[in-house]
Amino acid sequence: MYTIYDYLKYYKDYSLKDLKWNKMDNLFLACLSYMPLKSFGFKTYGEVVSDLLKIKNVDTKDLMVPKSLELIEIVKESKRYNNMKFFNFISRVDSKTQFGAFTVVLDNIRVISFRGTDASIIGWLENFRIAYSYPTYTQSLAINYLRENINFFDKNVYVIGHSKGGNLALVSAMELSNFKFNKIKEVINFDGPGLRFTEYKSNKFNRLKTKLINIVPTGSYIGTLLYNENYNVVKSNTYAIGEHYPTSWNMFGIEFIKGTLSKTSVNLIKRTTVNIKDLDNNKIKDIFESAFKVFDKRETKNMKITLGDIVSLIKTMSKMDPELSSYITTILKTMIVLSRE
Repeated sequence: MYTIYDYLKYYKDYSLKDLKWNKMDNLFLACLSYMPLKSFGFKTYGEVVSDLLKIKNVDTKDLMVPKSLELIEIVKESKRYNNMKFFNFISRVDSKTQFGAFTVVLDNIRVISFRGTDASIIGWLENFRIAYSYPTYTQSLAINYLRENINFFDKNVYVIGHSKGGNLALVSAMELSNFKFNKIKEVINFDGPGLRFTEYKSNKFNRLKTKLINIVPTGSYIGTLLYNENYNVVKSNTYAIGEHYPTSWNMFGIEFIKGTLSKTSVNLIKRTTVNIKDLDNNKIKDIFESAFKVFDKRETKNMKITLGDIVSLIKTMSKMDPELSSYITTILKTMIVLSRE
């Protein structure tokens, strides 16, 4: 079945007049958010391609990094993307956050793409802070980034992201003023987590729903966490955790091949939403913050989970009340599966 690789090979030289900007182009840019480049202010498409083609044998645990390089190799001489301009590329990992974003301008289109989670400890901790805190530090960075990168004369703005980047896309758009929000054409969350109950029921999210597109694979482990709705389910050419990587998603032309959520994904939705609004956020926070201390104190290092870590987590959670324990266990199991993958 066709994937984003095939889309780029076939349409890479189609102009925007021949084929309008669409979800697949946005998916391509969501994947490019993982580009292993240092932060920069401005570069042409040719400069970005040249920098990426010089990179060989990337030392990374993040599977999306080599996939982003594979995609660039396909479109390195693309007429469709050749006139893109990259602005404000950010790649940051420190003790406070793992955050990445960039802005692309092509003709009258502006795309703001947020990066998902890498393999760092802080990246994963920030992932799960969204279960008990709003806005998290990383969400605040995304909110400010979006505010600063939508211009007065913009008309066709797309705000996108994969995994955690999808959550950052929807949160940052939620917090925009009406003036800038009205410039957004679509917000696309590619298999990113939802929101806490409070934010999900807010007027800000209700406003966002008119422009929000949630795309998840049939076996979604990430996009089905927490509160969200109106999932567009897509088939994948792989299974289980492999479905999280959008380079495996099935498509034909500019449309995804529709699928149905698996029982596991439906169960994740239920277990991370039903009655969760009544749980104590402070208790959830204490458990998660303690859990990550089990893994490593070096937040910027890659996360590696051992059997001993899992035993320690079980001991940590043994004295919780049943509902809280069920919620924490569900999310931590997801984290462990992803980490070990």
